Amino acid sequence: MSAKDEIDALTGIRGVAAVTVITYHIYPSEEFPWGLHQFIARGYLSVDLFFVLSGFVMALNYGQMFRDPVRIPAIGTFLLRRIARLYPLYIVFLALRVGYSLLTYHSVTVPGFWFAMNLEHPAKDLIANSLMIQSWGVAKAITNPTWSISTEWGAYFLFPFMVTPILFRGQWSVMFATLVAVALVIAASIMTGYDGTTHNGALDANDGRTMVPMLRCLGGFALGVITFRAFQISWVKRLAGSGIGWLVIAYMLTAIALHAHDLVIYPAFPLLVLCLACDKGWLGAVFSWKPIFELGVLSYTIYVIHNVWFRPFQWLRAELPKQMPMPVAQMVVAAFLILSIGGAAIALHRWVEVPGRRLVRTLSRSFETRSSPSPRGG
Repeated sequence: MSAKDEIDALTGIRGVAAVTVITYHIYPSEEFPWGLHQFIARGYLSVDLFFVLSGFVMALNYGQMFRDPVRIPAIGTFLLRRIARLYPLYIVFLALRVGYSLLTYHSVTVPGFWFAMNLEHPAKDLIANSLMIQSWGVAKAITNPTWSISTEWGAYFLFPFMVTPILFRGQWSVMFATLVAVALVIAASIMTGYDGTTHNGALDANDGRTMVPMLRCLGGFALGVITFRAFQISWVKRLAGSGIGWLVIAYMLTAIALHAHDLVIYPAFPLLVLCLACDKGWLGAVFSWKPIFELGVLSYTIYVIHNVWFRPFQWLRAELPKQMPMPVAQMVVAAFLILSIGGAAIALHRWVEVPGRRLVRTLSRSFETRSSPSPRGG
């Protein structure tokens, strides 16, 4: 495969998954017609697609760094690259919420007010969230969607040790890793029935005060790395690029429409990532289409910030129908949601995420040069 910063179709599916999560969080699924209703109701599974996709992309961009015995400089380079990708936007948005709460209410325990925080254990919660370790069984995420970012940060620490046996060892090693990854996903789906929290499905685990979200992430992330191992096999790549991706999507949508268990739907995720990685045919063209690709570029920013729109959204949904016909009000609310989140995401991506990434990479460049080979993109 030629070296390139990213596979366009994989960036595109990331954007589609982000929009699905936002719709799931904001709109009641019952408001959608049959078929779409079931799809939105399972929107939480888009996060599992993120996990699989993340494992695949990490293996694509950084796997060669760990072909040889794991070295400290290589681990440091990898983690610094991930900090550069995740942390600038994450910490700025967290600081904005902390600053707003302190300046406006002189407290970080402020129940029921927009953008303010309501922390049960302020010191512990702030420290854990600042270090991105909140969902390691430590605390709740202050900005709710960042629970999954915290679990991915945990997966990155394990990546250098999982990638070598999966990518550069024999078939028995890969088979064992696959069994472990599948067991983690199954365990997470079972444990949601006993962790004392509310769930919309077997894999809807997001409370970082338990270890279930971490198991959910690690299982999907490892399956993504394993999917990349399969992607390197020539006949698998030919088959994945032959158009079966449409069959994978049909299987996934049919299973969702028939209310299948989450574990029945889950196998579609690594298969879909594998097919899109070939970036061929109409399937690749759809997800590489520039508007969808650009949505994927903004997906991390959109995902981090979107939950603070819940309260304004609900207020508009309640008030606007009093002033105008319901269909018009619904269109205005949808336009507000798209334009405001999109505008904020573009601004934060351009002025926080990208410059922050460059700054961290510049500061760490002297360390990175000690590790070889250099990874592609990321």
